[in-house]
Amino acid sequence: MIEILFGEVCNLYGDSQNEVYLKQTLPAAEFIDTAITDEPYFVNNTPQMILLGGMSEHTQRRVIEKLLPLKSRIEELIASGTVFLCTGNAGEIFTKHISYVTENIETDALGIFDLTVKTDWFKRYNGKVLGTADGVTVTAFRSSFSFIYGDNSDCYFLKAERGCGINPDTKLEGMRKNNLICTSLLGPLLPLNPLFTEYLIKLAGFDAPAAFRDAAMDAYEQRLKEFRDPKTVF
Repeated sequence: MIEILFGEVCNLYGDSQNEVYLKQTLPAAEFIDTAITDEPYFVNNTPQMILLGGMSEHTQRRVIEKLLPLKSRIEELIASGTVFLCTGNAGEIFTKHISYVTENIETDALGIFDLTVKTDWFKRYNGKVLGTADGVTVTAFRSSFSFIYGDNSDCYFLKAERGCGINPDTKLEGMRKNNLICTSLLGPLLPLNPLFTEYLIKLAGFDAPAAFRDAAMDAYEQRLKEFRDPKTVF
């Protein structure tokens, strides 16, 4: 079972296509779409994978409010190895604290990682990222108003070869705890990275080639060539 959390409001930057690509890769798998007003499936069940996509800052606060009472259950799932993929700003809900500078709002988050977030609508960052996650080369994009601060050297997701990490002063991107993967990377991530898709579904107990593998690999290898070109601006 793969649970898609709050897809009706957590779908910015094409993140909903991660779900579409997984359904194409795993046509026999069961998927459940949980609305923001629903009780998550994971409360009383153990899905193999949970997806959460990017969202507005207002929605981010709603999601924190929704999930904070479920923190102990989420920690159980993390400890047991359930795969979480949180893309865009979704992973920020697992930090300790978020400061919405433009709105002058402060909020505590779930506190899975001892890191903090600053979101400023007047400072948008757009860029590319090329890096390695557990031996798999990943290409992706980033577009955000926020950066994460603190030491993630013992919990990073990806080490960037080009592009920035959780903020411009580090090459360590995202956060990871067991199979909880939080990354700012967009694209959408899974269709752009068939090898990472195969890696991810294997973590969740599935064994299948990425959908449209030959075409996906051709596009991936072309992107690798582009991202490794010194002339490409990051």
